[in-house]
Amino acid sequence: MNRRTVGILVLLAVVAFYAFGTGFSFFYRFLYALLLLLSLGLIWAWVNLLGIDVRLTRTATRGQVGGYLEGRVYITNRTRLPKSWLEVVEYSDLPDYGTGRGLAMVKAQARTWRVQTYLSRRGVFHTGQVDVISQDPFGLFRLKRRFLEPETYVVLPATEPLPNMDPRLASLPSDSRTMKHWDQITTDVSSVREYAPGDSYRRIHWPYTARMNTLMVKEFDIGISAEAWVLLDMNHVSHVGELPDNTEELAVTIAASIINRLVEKGMPVGLAVNGDQDIIYRPDSSPVHQGRLMEVLAQVRAEGITSLERFLYDMRAQLSRFNTLTIITPSARPEWVPALNSLRRQGVNLSVVLVDPESFGQFTGIQVPLQTCVSYEIPTYIVRRGQALNDALSSSVNIETRPGGVYARAGAGKSAS
Repeated sequence: MNRRTVGILVLLAVVAFYAFGTGFSFFYRFLYALLLLLSLGLIWAWVNLLGIDVRLTRTATRGQVGGYLEGRVYITNRTRLPKSWLEVVEYSDLPDYGTGRGLAMVKAQARTWRVQTYLSRRGVFHTGQVDVISQDPFGLFRLKRRFLEPETYVVLPATEPLPNMDPRLASLPSDSRTMKHWDQITTDVSSVREYAPGDSYRRIHWPYTARMNTLMVKEFDIGISAEAWVLLDMNHVSHVGELPDNTEELAVTIAASIINRLVEKGMPVGLAVNGDQDIIYRPDSSPVHQGRLMEVLAQVRAEGITSLERFLYDMRAQLSRFNTLTIITPSARPEWVPALNSLRRQGVNLSVVLVDPESFGQFTGIQVPLQTCVSYEIPTYIVRRGQALNDALSSSVNIETRPGGVYARAGAGKSAS
């Protein structure tokens, strides 16, 4: 109920008081006119909503931060009566969402228009419901009718291309293959040599044997069977800043970008997240798996209670010496770094991407875990607020000790403490 309606009702009460109190015909006529005005306005607003059909089509069921939610709204007047003072608004919980449009229609008319909304935040949202709001010419009544059922719309995290990503990141060779000799039979043949006593007959390369007129056997390597893991730290004490510009969103963007790059290289990629629920997806290289990981990253929030060090210890059973693990965290706590030792003893190839909390206004920096990681000879990268990921991940940092502080250099810029 708007202010104009409240004013009319107050005026109606005052006029009714004077009409019944004084008995003057003027107040009675005034009272009847007000009642007629209210009745006509209510009927008009109600009839305006009759005989309306609404349809909404979408071009996709999910989008990505930085893209647009697109669709088309169709509204049809099925009656002979004209419609006026109508407002059509799609109801959605997307941030900054608004597709309202005022319109009028003659009998049996159909109207359509395109809707487009910028996607500024990742997550799972509800769209698809359309509200048609009717108003009388006097602006006294606003009646609403809701059409259609809500639909789920997934906004995937933003990603950045990483053409110059350091090949050492996640121990990724430049040709995306891990050339290591492997005693077992695999699908990847690295070379052919002469038969030696004890070699399995299954390893004999028969076409080459016939050509060389001597037994030749195949040697194998693990090819692209090596698996990459991305571990995203979503513990609630690790992250700082306010939405939509905080360490949580930057860490998710880094994870999504690295996953995309590894998939481009043909590497099977897995994801582990210690968010509100601990999430572990085994490595795979299929497009379906990649889409599943992106949907997980669209929903994770920095609400986890499992500490990073505890989560690293729990991950040991999932990893082997043929795995690579990239940890993405803004944590300034040094307790999680020693947990990497147990993984190193397993032969797991490690790398760390540190999101700098100081660039988000946090007083505590990441100098302590940075120095420890570098001292362990773990490739370490620093990403700061507003920094291009391709530049930040192109080379790992080195530690320099100078008078007045400790500095990080070689691709990460300077970070003084």
